[in-house]
Amino acid sequence: MSLPIVIIGAGLSGLYASTLLNRAGHRSVLVEARPRAGGRILSHVEAEHAQRLDLGPTWFWPGMNPRMQALVDALGLAHYPQHTQGAMTLEAPDGKVLHRPVTWEQSPPSHRLVGGMQSLTDALQARLGDQTHLMLNTTLLSMKLRPNGVELALQDGGGRWTQLATQVIVTIPPRLMAQDIALTPAWPSETLADMTATPTWMAGQAKFVAAYARPFWREQGQSGSAVSHRGPLSEVHDASDATGAHAALFGFVGATPDYRRGIGVDELRRLSVLQLTRLFGEAAATPLWTQVQDWAWEPHTAAQQDQRPLAYHPAYRDPEVPEAWRKSVWLAGTERSALFGGYLEGALEAAEAAVEGVLQNLSSTFSPRPQQPLA
Repeated sequence: MSLPIVIIGAGLSGLYASTLLNRAGHRSVLVEARPRAGGRILSHVEAEHAQRLDLGPTWFWPGMNPRMQALVDALGLAHYPQHTQGAMTLEAPDGKVLHRPVTWEQSPPSHRLVGGMQSLTDALQARLGDQTHLMLNTTLLSMKLRPNGVELALQDGGGRWTQLATQVIVTIPPRLMAQDIALTPAWPSETLADMTATPTWMAGQAKFVAAYARPFWREQGQSGSAVSHRGPLSEVHDASDATGAHAALFGFVGATPDYRRGIGVDELRRLSVLQLTRLFGEAAATPLWTQVQDWAWEPHTAAQQDQRPLAYHPAYRDPEVPEAWRKSVWLAGTERSALFGGYLEGALEAAEAAVEGVLQNLSSTFSPRPQQPLA
């Protein structure tokens, strides 16, 4: 039996890479350190509310993200534009709240998926089929070049073992790869330093979501969008479903990871609800449920260098692999996309490039065409 292609990381990039390999007739092993697939894509729901709310990425832009648009359409997923109708709310450092009675417009408009962004990774996972072996709770410890492939040292709850792969696609963030994976032969110090200096997108962020019985802010002529210079939420948006029947708000927490850890999740929830009440009135004081997701303390997302939230969008670059490894290891993930780094589109673009490299190296004729429906 031929050696498998091994993909490290079952986030969007890893799941898509595995799907493309399946479509090309190749079997793969998909290794994920978390107890679930999806990576930084995570949507949450509680019994009182039928709408899954995004704790990770929320939006894509159909006009700007052709791979995302094509994949969403191919998987039969419904989407709708972000709600922006109504006044924008501003909060000054002293807590004074102003409502600008002008509807703000996004250009181009961002879209959300019905059922949350996790609907995308759930659909990809459901299509993996028998050609992909998904291994959860499994960590890559090291990679070693061998004459006939790459030897991987893996670990799960049962212990350590080795897996020989014909090709490897690594989709985890560059910082985690440099920090956590031993490489033999060693990669140049300049390459590892560059990986360590590459910010992990959204790794320093935390999100807060609150579900409500009705979208009362819309009834008040507000869009649900707010910018605050007081906090703890620096930016707030409407997170309701397409009709507003299942109402919700979400916010990006502007406070630093150390501050968030210092006050604890319960206090962060309390302060966030108090802020929503200042912004949108007393109806915001009694959500059906709330949830906080702090990515800065997720060991499979953030490295120590990611504890300082980004104040700008990084300029990501295409991956560089040392010459000795170039026919064996390929790098993907959103941080490996020069054009769309940090976006879901970037995760797909990097996966396509890695898979195309793998298949060309295996002397296969394959050219990813994301606009075509997946088989």
